[in-house]
Amino acid sequence: MERLLHLKKVFFEKYRKMSAPAKAGLWFTICGFLQKGIAFLTTPIFTRILTTEQFGIVSVYNTWVEVISILCTFNLFYGGFNNGMRDYKDERDKYVSAIQGLITMMTVGWICIYFIGRPFFNDLLEQKTPIILLMFAQIVCSAALSLWAGRERFEYRYKTLVIITVANTFFASTVPIIAILLTTEDNGANARIITQAITTICICGMVYIHNLIKGKHFFSAQLWKTAFLFNLPLLPHYLSTMILNHSDRIMIGKMVGSSEAAIYSVAYSAAMILNILSTSINQSFAPWIYGEIEKKRYNKIPAVGNAMFAGLALVLMMLIIFAPECIFLFAGRKYSDAVKIIPSVTSSLYFLFMYQIFANVEFYYKRNKFIAYASVMGAVTNLVLNYFGIKLFGYIAPGYTTLICYIIFGIAHYIFMRRICNEELNGIRLFDTRFIFLTAAGLVLFSVVMVFVYPYMLIRYSILLIFIAILIIKRKTVMGHIKMFMNKEK
Repeated sequence: MERLLHLKKVFFEKYRKMSAPAKAGLWFTICGFLQKGIAFLTTPIFTRILTTEQFGIVSVYNTWVEVISILCTFNLFYGGFNNGMRDYKDERDKYVSAIQGLITMMTVGWICIYFIGRPFFNDLLEQKTPIILLMFAQIVCSAALSLWAGRERFEYRYKTLVIITVANTFFASTVPIIAILLTTEDNGANARIITQAITTICICGMVYIHNLIKGKHFFSAQLWKTAFLFNLPLLPHYLSTMILNHSDRIMIGKMVGSSEAAIYSVAYSAAMILNILSTSINQSFAPWIYGEIEKKRYNKIPAVGNAMFAGLALVLMMLIIFAPECIFLFAGRKYSDAVKIIPSVTSSLYFLFMYQIFANVEFYYKRNKFIAYASVMGAVTNLVLNYFGIKLFGYIAPGYTTLICYIIFGIAHYIFMRRICNEELNGIRLFDTRFIFLTAAGLVLFSVVMVFVYPYMLIRYSILLIFIAILIIKRKTVMGHIKMFMNKEK
């Protein structure tokens, strides 16, 4: 008992001494995993109470939501948002509410376009008008939550953020389960789509009202113009990124079938649960690197970067090792073929993270066109490879085309980031790219080998034991990297 009390005291003492970015990063990561954890725990329920075809319909619908969200919001709560928080540090409430107003009006514009071509859009999205209008309302309300959350993250405030975001995920995931169980078997997909949208609208709608009341500005010509012009060149980037992330499911659904789209979606979702780790790390890292560049303190950035990339690669390898067990628990035996997709999609997360880290430099110096160039190149390549890959190899192919395109994506952003460093920092290297790319090569090689190892459980677990032994032997180095990242503010 005394030992436990001592450990508790040590833990809270170390927590108390953590820097503000480190605490925020920790809680954002916990929050993200709680969100993904809820989705992870409810997905096995959905895969069992919905047919594979219905699950595929829901997956394709959610993909369309994310694509249309980009057109309606220009992702004004992403990269450019940190610039807004920095440029308007004395008017942040006004900035949030005004950007929310801009998103609302852009969405209204797209609703008008939808009604002009309603038959075409209904056929394209394979949904009826009431559900599509619900989709637009869901997009606006979700954007309000993202804007508010972006403000909280930038200022390292996490308590209320964790509560609201987890509550939104919990109810948006559990209420549809009840609805599906209460409806007829044929209406399962619609029950999930409708209740998920309504739940999100109810919770995020309150945040929308909060932002408006606190900021007191729906319209601001200056802020609207600044934000719109900053993000307009990024629109091809955001759409291209969405194509990289989600075109595979739409194309599989159209070219092969909803059931195959469901199998691919299960594998993709299982792998992408770790995307929240990389995103949370970057959300903590972005404000810090902004500050370090602004203060011309470049010396700590490479070491912190190495710690982040090495840690992420290790976690991704763990998921690849446990892919068969993960798919079995996640979705059941009828989705067992999805295990073949896990290694390639999981490895692509490393290159997605690479883009996020390098793009911080591009965002800081407002070199938006570089970001767009890399994204469009990756997206076009993805569409072409997906088309021919699906025709030749079926629904397995997009996992590997995704990896290839993210490798291209990451390398392109490295080239652009290096060019910016040459122009703005007299050639100073902000990252240890040799270490980053060697780690990437090792991860890709590991993922390829594991595809052939999956049938042999003994070999898989032997590899796991080797990893554990290496971590024990190198524990001082590992702890040093962890401390370096957690105390990066100092």
